[in-house]
Amino acid sequence: MMQILENIRVLDLSQFLSGPRASQLMAFFGAEVIKIEPPAGDSMRLLLKVSGSERSMSCLHQNKKGIIIDLKKKEGADLFVQLVERSDVIIENLKPGTLDTIGLNYENLKQRNPRIIYAKISGFGNDGPLADRTAFDIISQATAGIMYANGTVDRPPGVFFGDLTSGAYCAYGIMLALMAREKTGKGQFIDISMQDVMYFHNFWCFTEKANGPVKDNIKQLFGREMKKFLSDHEHPMPFWSTYKCSDGYVCVVALTDNQWNSLLETIGRPDLIQDARFSHFVNRVKNADDARAVINRWMEQYSCEEVVAKLTGRRIPCGKVVDYDEVNKDDNLDSRGMFAKVNHQRFGDIDVPGNPVNLSDTPGFISSPSPDLGEHTEEVLEKILGASPEAIRKLKKGGVIA
Repeated sequence: MMQILENIRVLDLSQFLSGPRASQLMAFFGAEVIKIEPPAGDSMRLLLKVSGSERSMSCLHQNKKGIIIDLKKKEGADLFVQLVERSDVIIENLKPGTLDTIGLNYENLKQRNPRIIYAKISGFGNDGPLADRTAFDIISQATAGIMYANGTVDRPPGVFFGDLTSGAYCAYGIMLALMAREKTGKGQFIDISMQDVMYFHNFWCFTEKANGPVKDNIKQLFGREMKKFLSDHEHPMPFWSTYKCSDGYVCVVALTDNQWNSLLETIGRPDLIQDARFSHFVNRVKNADDARAVINRWMEQYSCEEVVAKLTGRRIPCGKVVDYDEVNKDDNLDSRGMFAKVNHQRFGDIDVPGNPVNLSDTPGFISSPSPDLGEHTEEVLEKILGASPEAIRKLKKGGVIA
């Protein structure tokens, strides 16, 4: 079956999570992704080796080829330029200025290949007052207001949204640039700021700014500020919240009048449908604590499984709050193909996440694990650059490759 990106070659210089997520999404659909690492390996590989968890490299680097090039050596930089001349995309998320110092920035590389698409992910963007600052996931979430919005200003976030979402946006930008190249014949520079992406996801933050002129009116109507409308941990909404059951927690959404009335009927309190405290959405907001107290008393009598069964039977949106072990056994995720396996030459079978993007005619695939450090160096240099065995031996002797 045709792979939609089978003729696209990607040079991936990125490390940790954001850049590798971008190239992972492309590799799922047939792009030839070449992961380029320094002789010692990239920082993520080194950290995982220390912790004995290198198997998890295959959760981000499926379907990729791995090579070693020391870009700090002139011969290594020259090899990279030769690959650029024969490639379509470069992805990097290195410390700002890293590649500029060795002349491998977009302005120089586009002279060698005007069709090259150069995607850079950074903490604060390629321009602006913070362009020179290095950032990681936690910093992007902190500086875009995400940690404040989630009520976790006193502890690190539990999910690497800053990295992984920025990687997805990077892949999206590359797809747009490839489409543009079909029309113009030219590549371009893609500038992804993790802070930008996180702000773009901070819905209550930017809508509060948009509603600035009427903020006081909204607060007067609901009795609370919009920024805490659905995320006030002290006084959560009864129709958008989690409830403690006998053996765990279930989240429930009953936003519409029909959903709310069905919820009251399910918990055996149809009499409250006409109660002035809950008969209108605004009143349910103002009397949130009273409503939750009623629902809590019903919830705590049943198990999570029983609650979900009763609520779904009335078409009330809900779901059990699951831990890692439970979600890794989820039947729905299993049926959707989100539990995949790859076979690694050293580690054997490794469980990895499947591809979440489903195309009917050109589906993605997972065929190989993360490459070992430098696993495909000779293959890539021979097949793409036409390097002879003698040339490869010379590069190895000089420490340019390994």
